[in-house]
Amino acid sequence: MSHETLAVWLLAAVTLAFLCGFWFLPGGVLALRRRAHGEMQVDLRPGYSPDTLYRLLGLYGADGIRAFRRMLVADMVFPLVYAMLLVLLGDVTARAHPSEPHVASLLRLAAIAAASFDYLENLFLLQVVSRLPNRQLLAARAAGIFTSLKTFSLVTALVSLLVMLLEPVFS
Repeated sequence: MSHETLAVWLLAAVTLAFLCGFWFLPGGVLALRRRAHGEMQVDLRPGYSPDTLYRLLGLYGADGIRAFRRMLVADMVFPLVYAMLLVLLGDVTARAHPSEPHVASLLRLAAIAAASFDYLENLFLLQVVSRLPNRQLLAARAAGIFTSLKTFSLVTALVSLLVMLLEPVFS
């Protein structure tokens, strides 16, 4: 097994571990969703407004807000992990399918953009949470915008990867 293949598997495992932790650990996505009567947290839904963010924070209560803050702090590592995985997958698939260099470049750029927007989203959400009970409408609006940009970039990266993987099937 090559070093590159080992790195892909390791990053994939770490990415999966982060996702499982975010979703299933106490205070994670599912616990916050229960507190919010089934509503998904804001960093998993693009296009939310400051009103939606503050309404959900109100539903979370003090314990839920602390859990959300802990998740945001952990999410300061996760974007680096998934971006590295996607960039590496872009490199590997680009070598395997050299006829699609622009798609590989798009994949890498979108992965880096997604991680960058994820960091900005987290920073603005942390600012909102740290200033409670005061409202930070500009920070809340910025967080929503960066969530949308993160989602768009991540979908672009994943579609690019899929196009590269399926290219031999359609050529």
